[in-house]
Amino acid sequence: MSSQILGNLNPGIMDLHPYEPGRSIDEVIEEYGHQEVTKLASNENPLGASPKALAFLDQRQSELHLYPDGNGTKLKQAIAHHEGVDFNNIIIGNGSNEILELAARAFLNPEASSITSKHAFAVYKIVTKSSGAALIEVPTNNWGHALNEFPNYIEESTKVVFIANPNNPTGTYNTHQEVHQLLSTIPSSVLVVLDCAYFEYVTEKDYVKPIDLLKEFDNLLITKTFSKIHGLASARVGYGIAHPSLVEVLNRIRQPFNVNSLAQALAVEAINDHQHINNSITLNTQQNQFLHEQLTQLGLECIPSVGNFITFKGDFVGSDMFTKLMEKGVIVRSVDLYEMKDFLRVTIGTEADNLKFLEALKQLL
Repeated sequence: MSSQILGNLNPGIMDLHPYEPGRSIDEVIEEYGHQEVTKLASNENPLGASPKALAFLDQRQSELHLYPDGNGTKLKQAIAHHEGVDFNNIIIGNGSNEILELAARAFLNPEASSITSKHAFAVYKIVTKSSGAALIEVPTNNWGHALNEFPNYIEESTKVVFIANPNNPTGTYNTHQEVHQLLSTIPSSVLVVLDCAYFEYVTEKDYVKPIDLLKEFDNLLITKTFSKIHGLASARVGYGIAHPSLVEVLNRIRQPFNVNSLAQALAVEAINDHQHINNSITLNTQQNQFLHEQLTQLGLECIPSVGNFITFKGDFVGSDMFTKLMEKGVIVRSVDLYEMKDFLRVTIGTEADNLKFLEALKQLL
């Protein structure tokens, strides 16, 4: 490609590397010749999609020739009811990642900057740098967001603050008081994006109450996803909750028909499937404790996690152990991307999944 064309790129794009997703089951089977593979790499729900959503799937196939509802009316109504907010507080996206990108496109430019924590979700860097803006990373406190330090890093150019709560890949969380204090301290002109992708898994009583914060702060954008507890990762659907004026602005740059008909219909059923949600929480709570105990007994250091994954380290190079586990038919996640080369991240699966992972790991330690 002509160097003259590349010279016209937004500043920051060449600082990025293409996002590397977790390895898929099909490619690992093909590469290693396994008959069966256990995937614990991408923080998917081991119970799968909501049964109510799956039962509804066939009913929508006759509508595939039609454009989806561009306003996502039924889905936004279901979300508004579920969250206890108004219809106009909701924007839907092609995964919650699209909401993050909309926020960056609306507020960031080559003269601006965003702030997040070191070892935070990789998409914050992607959306910031692709907007030409600078990314400021705040050092962590015990692998978690040191929100009390964030105000010290705010510059005149700072337009957006990204908070992952809980954070991926560390599984750490911030309390309601910590988030409230940050919002009370920073300028109200700075947009705070509170990414709650793993919200439903958190059982700690001092965890953040996002909707309570929204009633007090109009510079807050909450993002959630159907990819995790609802088991609809392949459907690519998420949403944002914010003040109606902010939602209206983001809708101006949202692509038409950004969430397909099937995804919308599945999400409506999934958000109302309380039994599936509760079953998923129960399984995760039990297996989180089990997996943490087992990894610790193996002499490994675990970062305490409130999500549906555990990040741990041992006397190995993470990427090497990642490859060795794939050779045994188990896919976990290398976290080199997050500058955590001695760590691996494992999704909390079913008991059978976790036992297979532990057996493979024991053979390699």
